[in-house]
Amino acid sequence: MRQRIMIAMAMALEPELIIADEPTTALDVTVQAQVMDLLAELRREYAMGLVLITHDLGVVADVADTIAVMYAGRIVETAPVRDLYRRPAHPYTRGLLDSVPRVDHRGERLYAIKGAPPSPLAMPSGCPFHPRCPRAQDVCRAERPPLYVVAADAGADSRTSACHFWKEELHG
Repeated sequence: MRQRIMIAMAMALEPELIIADEPTTALDVTVQAQVMDLLAELRREYAMGLVLITHDLGVVADVADTIAVMYAGRIVETAPVRDLYRRPAHPYTRGLLDSVPRVDHRGERLYAIKGAPPSPLAMPSGCPFHPRCPRAQDVCRAERPPLYVVAADAGADSRTSACHFWKEELHG
């Protein structure tokens, strides 16, 4: 009910954009779906923008058009939602997707990205994800990757990845 009340309060101001920070935290799956359906319906009905901030990529699949994945305070991948779910171009995104529970993997151990996120006070050199990355090589430890434009599919020029090995990740 608290999430619904907060949404109602926000809608009373007739915004052009709503920023929803973890709108489904601590909710069971059924209520999560109801809240996400409500946000999607309001977005369509009022033709407003919606920015969802969440750690749960499973929650945004049916609501988002574009996803920006962040790690250590930096965008590491952007993509249209279907492209990102079908073929991620950053190892962190792949790790997030692999950690989403799936019905067809019932009884199996959930995947977890090894290690822990870096402290903002002690960021590693190079790519901030390299200590946890299965693809990490010397260049990752030495050079922070720029946000490369990924043009693997037709119309995919808006995709980006901050990984030196985005091609291998995308096609691997």
